[in-house]
Amino acid sequence: MNNDLPAAVATFLLTDGFGSVIDVQPVSGGLINQTCRVTTSAKVSFILKQNAASPERLFECEAAGLHMLSQVGMRTPKVWAVGADFLLLENLGSNLNMEPDWEQFGRAIAYQHQHTHDQFGLAYNNYLGPLPQMNTQTTDGWEFFGQQRVLRYLPEPRCEQSLTPEDRSRVERLVKRLPELIPQQPACLLHGDLWHTNILVDRQGVPSLIDPAVYYGWAEAELSMTRQYGNVPRRFYDAYIEVNPLTDGWWERLELLSIRQLLAVIAFFGNQYNTVQQLRDLLDKFA
Repeated sequence: MNNDLPAAVATFLLTDGFGSVIDVQPVSGGLINQTCRVTTSAKVSFILKQNAASPERLFECEAAGLHMLSQVGMRTPKVWAVGADFLLLENLGSNLNMEPDWEQFGRAIAYQHQHTHDQFGLAYNNYLGPLPQMNTQTTDGWEFFGQQRVLRYLPEPRCEQSLTPEDRSRVERLVKRLPELIPQQPACLLHGDLWHTNILVDRQGVPSLIDPAVYYGWAEAELSMTRQYGNVPRRFYDAYIEVNPLTDGWWERLELLSIRQLLAVIAFFGNQYNTVQQLRDLLDKFA
């Protein structure tokens, strides 16, 4: 039954007293990895992510990101083992029909964002989905967001194919205007990919985060994903602001900052979801 599992996983489970693998069930979700739920003879289950062709250090970076978030109090699955082609995680479970406790989640993200750094970025590059995430450090938040979170996607093949020269020129003009549009903000610890499929909810509504793309950046850049995807209710933001107040005009800026997500989606999928028109609508409003 476990012939397709990495030998290092079976060895870890046996030597750490979890027994032999008795059941493997696929788990849906994810863009680039195979994910399954592994149950052992000790009646303990784990989540195993595998990718025989994984980019260099993909799982190592993911494990490091989970550790960083857990160190500041965010609930994340424990990393049991990591290799070049696999990541073995605690199985926190997920109730797909249960909404998170939005107030608790808002406060948790706000507390996470209160952990700051003197530079934007990270000491190493990691990944957003299947693509490298550039984290070159700088003290200039506008430069970081413009260069490493917006313009870095323009050379990606699907962006090259999907965007016109005029689209690209308008994106570049918007980046030049960022200091006019975005107030100065500290470099906060971000999950980096905060959309609904990366939020797990247990039977009590307690949220936890998976699949991080961590770096230090603008809190509003993180929150822009909650406006762009997932029907997040107002009570999430109200609870967030109680802990970590935002500057006036933040709601409109979340729409502007969603440019990163739009370009990333185009880089991943091309115009499969009519994302180019969404980008053009944003540029019409802000560029």
